[in-house]
Amino acid sequence: MLTHRKIRLFTPLQLIFFLFFQCVSVVRSLSSVYQQKGQCPLQVPSKIRANNPTELSNNNRRRPSLITIAHRGASFSLPEHSLPAYRLALELGTDYIEPDLVATKDKRLIAVHSFDLNITTNIQHLYPDRHRVIEKNGKEISGYFAFDFSLQELQSVRVKQRVEGRSRAFDYLFPIPTLQDILYLLYEWNNEIHPLIEHDRPHRAGVYIELKAPDFYFERFNVSLADLLLDEMELFPHADEMFFNHEEKTTFGCEDPDSYQVPPLVLQCFHGETMRYLHDVFLERKMALPPFVYLVEKKNCHSLTFWDDVGRMSFLSGIGPDKECLLGEAGYEFSVKSKKMGLAVHPWTTRDELEFVNPKFSSAEEELRFLYCQRGVSGMFTENVDLAIKVGLLGCDDFSREQDIVQDDMSTKKDENVERLANTTVSSKESCDHKNGGNGIWIGLGAVASGLMMGVLISIGALKKSVRLRKQGDSICTILPSKAEKRILHRGELKGMRTLSTISDDDDVDDDDVEII
Repeated sequence: MLTHRKIRLFTPLQLIFFLFFQCVSVVRSLSSVYQQKGQCPLQVPSKIRANNPTELSNNNRRRPSLITIAHRGASFSLPEHSLPAYRLALELGTDYIEPDLVATKDKRLIAVHSFDLNITTNIQHLYPDRHRVIEKNGKEISGYFAFDFSLQELQSVRVKQRVEGRSRAFDYLFPIPTLQDILYLLYEWNNEIHPLIEHDRPHRAGVYIELKAPDFYFERFNVSLADLLLDEMELFPHADEMFFNHEEKTTFGCEDPDSYQVPPLVLQCFHGETMRYLHDVFLERKMALPPFVYLVEKKNCHSLTFWDDVGRMSFLSGIGPDKECLLGEAGYEFSVKSKKMGLAVHPWTTRDELEFVNPKFSSAEEELRFLYCQRGVSGMFTENVDLAIKVGLLGCDDFSREQDIVQDDMSTKKDENVERLANTTVSSKESCDHKNGGNGIWIGLGAVASGLMMGVLISIGALKKSVRLRKQGDSICTILPSKAEKRILHRGELKGMRTLSTISDDDDVDDDDVEII
């Protein structure tokens, strides 16, 4: 039944002005994203990759495609989360040093394995009476917690090797580093030390930051680790130059299409909303966007809702799964799905000890080569930096086994249909310049043009119907859109759901053929 009421129609001139200002608004919002032009992706481009040692030696602009992430520093050799462990990783040639950050009582960020300091330090010997029990996720935890101590109180605490069987020669020699300490170390390495060592082969290392349990801190103490990180970055005098392209002073490394440097800052977390918040703040402040990596445990990576959750986080650049997520048939599917969505895969963690190696493999090297050469991972968290660099240098020319290799041109008819549907909606993963270089501006403008055309067509249709109805009586009927028109008009409400905007009521499309974005 039609509802009768008076409505006012746009004149053609009003419609043109309306669409023009809508276009200006969209372009203005996109411009805040393009300021990080030159930011490299989290995957080494094919034209930069050296697939074997010969290619590497013949061209100093090439590099292995495996990005090395020093998990808590060179933590096989030295106590994790210590400045010497980070420095050793840099000297071994890592692409990233990786600190886990928690907050102290006075809201300073420090790098430790967990907010329970007893796991990796001598805290119980210095403060034996500060032990207590807390509840987290319905479980009781006893320990010496970082949020019970001020930074000043922690100055005398020293770190130790966490993993049994590793050298204890350096236990209790090094203090807990702050984020400021780590950033100064990285700045000194990139700007003063490394240029003297390898001036003919530029290689800038970055920092790959994890915020530990941000939801716990917020729920229990009303403390936002994300805001503390922003505060720490403001406190560090070189942050704008190193990471955020203030006054266009940052050299990201992909300004020249024939060069590549890893993004200087990567943010990772198990809590997606924390990263979403940071992403929005960076855009609001017109800061260059760092890549965001969503961490996932093996108990969750094959859940029914996992890819839906990932699809709703359109700002992601990569996924950081437990390496077990990439094994077996389900692991193959995980790799394929990540590749379709344009996400880098950086699994964790390679350790040399056999107790940490999957029983299917005889060594950590064999396991890592499988992940690199057959699962196509673009980066790896490792506590044996030298091993990861060796595997990257060897390449994959001599390594193929079974038929599980993730092909670059995975092209079945169904996959082509999925990509055709997915490409009708432009997500921030496609439009952001830091994900796809200079193509981002064309994709963004294409989206604007498509939106304008769709708006014109819908408006013209509405005008024709209204004129036709006006001839039939004094009142004008509200036009009830068809089911297909509703899908188009309400496309903004479908964010994170299946792409339906180009599917008409008569199309016969199976749910499995619709890409989640």
